[in-house]
Amino acid sequence: MSLNQGESRAGTPDGPAGVPASAATPALDAAAPTRHARARALARGFATPATAALAASLWLLGLHPVLPAQMGSLGLIAQLSPVQLASYPILVAAMVAEVAAARPRPRLLAAFTALGVLLVYGLQPASEQAARMSVAWTHAGFAQYIAVHGHVLNGFDARFSWPGFFSLIAFIARASGRTDTTGLLRWAPMVLAGLGTLGMRALATQVLGTGRAAWIATWLFLFAEWTEQDYFSPQAVTYVLMLAGLAVTLRYLVRSKGDSPWTRTAAQAIVVVIALALAPSHQLTPFVFGGLLLIMLFTRRLCAPWLPWLVLAPAVLWFGLGATDFWQGHLNTIFGGIGNVSSSVHQGIGARFVGDAGRTFLLGLRVGLTAAMGLLALTGWGVLRRRGTRPWTLPLLAAAPFTLVALQSYGGEIFLRCYLFALPFAAILAAVAVDALIGTGHALAGGSGGVVPPGKHGSRLRPRGALLRRAMPLAAAFAILTGLGLATVTARGGNDAYTSISRADVAAMDYTYLHATPGQSIAALLSDVPLSYRNVGSVTQRFFDSCPEMTDMARCVLDAPPDYLLITPSQDNHGRIYYGLRPGWTNQVVRRLLASGRYRQVFDEAGSRVLARQPRAGVPVPAGS
Repeated sequence: MSLNQGESRAGTPDGPAGVPASAATPALDAAAPTRHARARALARGFATPATAALAASLWLLGLHPVLPAQMGSLGLIAQLSPVQLASYPILVAAMVAEVAAARPRPRLLAAFTALGVLLVYGLQPASEQAARMSVAWTHAGFAQYIAVHGHVLNGFDARFSWPGFFSLIAFIARASGRTDTTGLLRWAPMVLAGLGTLGMRALATQVLGTGRAAWIATWLFLFAEWTEQDYFSPQAVTYVLMLAGLAVTLRYLVRSKGDSPWTRTAAQAIVVVIALALAPSHQLTPFVFGGLLLIMLFTRRLCAPWLPWLVLAPAVLWFGLGATDFWQGHLNTIFGGIGNVSSSVHQGIGARFVGDAGRTFLLGLRVGLTAAMGLLALTGWGVLRRRGTRPWTLPLLAAAPFTLVALQSYGGEIFLRCYLFALPFAAILAAVAVDALIGTGHALAGGSGGVVPPGKHGSRLRPRGALLRRAMPLAAAFAILTGLGLATVTARGGNDAYTSISRADVAAMDYTYLHATPGQSIAALLSDVPLSYRNVGSVTQRFFDSCPEMTDMARCVLDAPPDYLLITPSQDNHGRIYYGLRPGWTNQVVRRLLASGRYRQVFDEAGSRVLARQPRAGVPVPAGS
């Protein structure tokens, strides 16, 4: 190497590495925008995960214990801190920003969805002391009975006529070496809702593809499931199984698919196995599942014409042969409501609009949520029609569950069930509308699962406009999802002033189980206590909800005196909110019972009290009293 070459490499007078100065400057100028672009891309890449992490941090920071006695007629929402409430719109902002990006990241969206499940469905388990919903505790008692005795208790409760769920829990309990399943109750809603959301995602991808619209459908489902039917129950488990069966059907058993005959046979076998599990587990879900498959068959989307009948057959056989203990002597109750729509509407809607202003507001909010999802679904259907498709299958699947109103009132809960069964398909249609609003692309790209036939002209990506033009639809989508999410959180916790349960309530109930002997009775004024999770069948356990005069509950107790009476703050809230009784009305009942000399107080912890019946003269004191 010559000296001249060395001087040139030293950069005098030329640029670095022998490059002339006049040539080096443009190269540096070209590299600068590249570095800036990479920095901006890196910032965008971290923005949505950081926003979601902020939402999780705020939710945890604002989390605090809430007792039933602290809640009013608006329920849990009034007890949440502003910091915790802020976590919901912040999480929605992260989700909308990610889903509207040029290249959404599926793993991040999955993580955001899991976080959404925690924030919505984990709120009550995390902030309340014990599992809510007294019926969930009763279900644990049924499972314990089967685990201990190895069979159902005939003639005791209609739910024992469909023992599949209880038998499964009993099997798990015995396999774990314990019969007490109450430890499963508290977090069951979040687990079951999470599985339902996973099932919704699987269903949405078969109709909408794996892209943005399917994620939007999943979030609409997550943010609009206000019915609280995901507690520890046969309904919640069979609903998840039904979603799984529908997802398998749409993936492998529709006419537009080209899977091998063996694959289709295997898929049919899976659906039939699910149907066999549904039949002895719930009285309604298997018939809804079969009915949805019939709609796919009649709209010529299903390639296995015998499949709906194979799904319905086990349900019919179980009802006729396995549930005889239920329907014998009750046929008029079961079939008497067929065609009586006005009675179902009254029991499902009209009779429920009772209580104070807070409760009435919450009932109106639930109706509004249902109407909002219906409006979004209709809009999505209109979008598909404008794109040249004739998607009759989806709207029929979304509307069909509401025909149950003409068949049964289902104890006044029929509209809850109708909405729950319709929600997956309504969410898919609604996602088409929100996807069109955002302008992210063809909602059915890569999907349709054969349920929605391809359109004549398809759909094109909207051209990217100015920042403001792009921000407006994103803000609208953000507002829709945030509104649904906050409304659902409010609606789900609206009854918690009287459906939530404290540790003191459980301690009071444990006291009665410790002291009550077989043949004795335990009662509560209203059905807001963890009753029947032990001693099912050996100790009579009931409520006084049917007392003809709510203002004279003490008289009802004295007329049919239980051996033990449980009184809790939740019952006081229930009477105040639902029946218009004065605050502290349970204290008056206690004073009257104690003044009668027929009862004495044997337990008191944080307002949860147990009264024991005093023996009459000449009658020996029962063991444990």
